Amino acid sequence: MKGYGLFYFTAEAFRGLRANSLVNLLAVGTISMAMVIVGFFLLAFFNLQTSVNALGDRLEMSVYLKDGLTERDRDFILTRIKAEPGVKQATHLPKAGALELFRKELKGQESLIDGLGENPLPDSFEVTIHREYADRISDLSEKFSGYHGVEEVSYGRQGADAIAGLLKMITYGGSALAVLIGVSVVFIISNSVRLALYSRGQEIELMQWIGATKGFILGPFLVEGMLLAMIGAALAVGVLAALYYVLPPEVALFLSRPNGLDFLPPAVVAYMIAGGGLLGLTGGLISASRFLE
Repeated sequence: MKGYGLFYFTAEAFRGLRANSLVNLLAVGTISMAMVIVGFFLLAFFNLQTSVNALGDRLEMSVYLKDGLTERDRDFILTRIKAEPGVKQATHLPKAGALELFRKELKGQESLIDGLGENPLPDSFEVTIHREYADRISDLSEKFSGYHGVEEVSYGRQGADAIAGLLKMITYGGSALAVLIGVSVVFIISNSVRLALYSRGQEIELMQWIGATKGFILGPFLVEGMLLAMIGAALAVGVLAALYYVLPPEVALFLSRPNGLDFLPPAVVAYMIAGGGLLGLTGGLISASRFLE
């Protein structure tokens, strides 16, 4: 049993890959396409998660004031808002400042404002909420609306809720799909290893006759299954990377971050390839164990 060990198993696995190259190429291609789908869901998940976190860090609301309030009234309302638990910051935005911000947002269409005559925008307080109080922003809005001198309160939580809902859908849908694809990868590897076992049936029978252990016989086929899945997963990462660098960031319109789409973190890429290897090892173990029963 000279050469028994990982190096022997690996060398024999590569010999098996070359011997059944066509079948193994088809298996690698199928696994690669399946893992591309998993990678796409991971890509969407991590980018949406970053977007949700970014929106969570920018939880803001605008408290619009009624006309005719004195400076003392405004200061009193501002003091009450700042004293409320969950309020990170509150600043006064006068009518003139609001009009100037609105003018900047129009970007070249400032002439639309010139025809308004009197400034129609109200004084307001721009309030930033701590992220820990995100689930209470609606209650805070109702409370501020009840303050004397407050006309209306608005906040942009709806956008964060929509992205959070999409993230949850991708999480559950992607997890279910990943399980199905994982089972498919195990099935593909199992069939590929089974074909390799049948093609070397006489050799295996001879090894059993001279007293080779089950582990010695199974080792190369387990490594072969693991390599097939890892190669397929690595190719899938390569395809995703190519699409990432070729396609413009604007294709990901569902992302609201200024930097656009981020690629998968290195740790996730490593887990994808390692996970593929584990699935391949499982598929190889299923076929090899049944073959030697």
